[in-house]
Amino acid sequence: MQHVPARTLLDAPRHRPLRLVEPGHLPWTARVAAATRVWASNPALLAALLLVVAIVARAAQFGNPVVQVDDEFYLLTGDRMLHGALPYVDIWDRKPIGLFLIYAAIRLLGGEGVLAYQLVATLFAVATAFVIARIARNLAGPHGAAAAGVVYILYLGIFGGEAGQSPVFYNLFVALAAWAMTGIVRRPGFDWLGFAGGLVVMLLIGAAMQVKYTALFEGVFFGLALLWFAAQRGVGRGRLFAMGTAWIAAALLPTLAAWGWYAAIGQGDAFVQANFLSILERSSDGTGIVLKRLGWMALLLAPLGIAAWLGRGMARPVSEDVRKLLDGWAIAAIGGVLLFGTFFDHYALPLIAPLCVLAAAWFGDGAAGLVLASGRTRWRIPAGVAMMALIATISLNIVNDNRRDRGWGPQVERMADYIRPQLRDCLYVFDGEPALYRLTGSCLPTRWPFPSHLSLTRESRAIGADPMAEVKRIMAARPEFVVASTRPDRDLSPEVLDYMTALLARDYAPALEVPVGSRSRIVYRRRAGA
Repeated sequence: MQHVPARTLLDAPRHRPLRLVEPGHLPWTARVAAATRVWASNPALLAALLLVVAIVARAAQFGNPVVQVDDEFYLLTGDRMLHGALPYVDIWDRKPIGLFLIYAAIRLLGGEGVLAYQLVATLFAVATAFVIARIARNLAGPHGAAAAGVVYILYLGIFGGEAGQSPVFYNLFVALAAWAMTGIVRRPGFDWLGFAGGLVVMLLIGAAMQVKYTALFEGVFFGLALLWFAAQRGVGRGRLFAMGTAWIAAALLPTLAAWGWYAAIGQGDAFVQANFLSILERSSDGTGIVLKRLGWMALLLAPLGIAAWLGRGMARPVSEDVRKLLDGWAIAAIGGVLLFGTFFDHYALPLIAPLCVLAAAWFGDGAAGLVLASGRTRWRIPAGVAMMALIATISLNIVNDNRRDRGWGPQVERMADYIRPQLRDCLYVFDGEPALYRLTGSCLPTRWPFPSHLSLTRESRAIGADPMAEVKRIMAARPEFVVASTRPDRDLSPEVLDYMTALLARDYAPALEVPVGSRSRIVYRRRAGA
């Protein structure tokens, strides 16, 4: 037999000797990654980075009292609570009491309240982004996780979350619950610490539900996940039933406490009607409008959704159970949005957190990204950087569009400055900014100071009263000033609009017209003797 000399690994043609590369000759992406690793890996530095990103991304709206009509109303309600007004009794709305308590606490900070609530909301956004980055470390490296937190902050502006919409606050509680869930899932077995962790998760969900009830859907998923993981790890049926009962009680505790307090003061029916029945009784805006909103929402979510799908394939989770948990969180959030069905832009805000977590692996993958070529020169843009640039550009354009469409502080303050020194009774904002009640110091002429509750067709059966009768009652008091619009919303109730148009033409005269965003508001003053 012919002897064949043995070949070493270094002799094999498919292996090449390692060659050290000088740092100066590394690709620019590798040099940037090395330089920024300390920012992505150190929790304190990452928090500081996220804070800077949030301030830069949201500063364009700082101080604007009319960023979004919902924010205006929440701040008004929080302000009036400090003067004795009671939500659902003196000021009607369907949002949970926790949201109004947040705004009331913000008013304790002093000042006009506008910049204060926007800065507090910014801190909530930063804290949520930080938690997202910590959760994402279960799937990705430090750069991908940090990018997930940055993208979350930037994405808020696309869906109306550049100020104080409710999901900006309650996303933090849900993200904290998801973070706690990953800790439970990563533990071997399911002992008393797992049960206690489940109580923390459900209490966080309960707190989130008292900011907005849509957190229910993610809470149901987390509760079922707790039961499934406990059963898989040998917890018997009896203990499982007892644990499940305790977890459900923890999730419902904040809501039951609020309901119980209202019942104790004799206002339990008002609480139930506003918090639960009104949600079921509000009508739809029509299939065409709803589908248009859904399509726009899906289009704007597409970049993040694609990134999340790609990230799932690239992720190296710490365990398969963690992967299932985070996949399920995203599915539950999507299901909650689809089941609610109205598809206003801010309804997409709860989806951003779980999708950013799933996308983190793609954001941090060294081979993923865009390649730009010009002749023989090629530049590779990392996936995370490309996504940040894309979302920052879209968000900036949408925020600027919102400012042009909804208005800016000096426009509304001009109306307030005109009304305030002449006001002797309650101002009535029929079609305009509820911030005017706060800016003028006016009393409220109705339990329904949010203009849409009395004027929109979809609310006519949901507010617990006849809107037409309430508008007539308000106008029977002959308010000195009424604010309306030159271009009313197309979905205003025809009956209410016709009544107000005729009455304003007969008994009132235009005293001031001010452009507010894309519309002009008219301040009507009652004619002498009318």
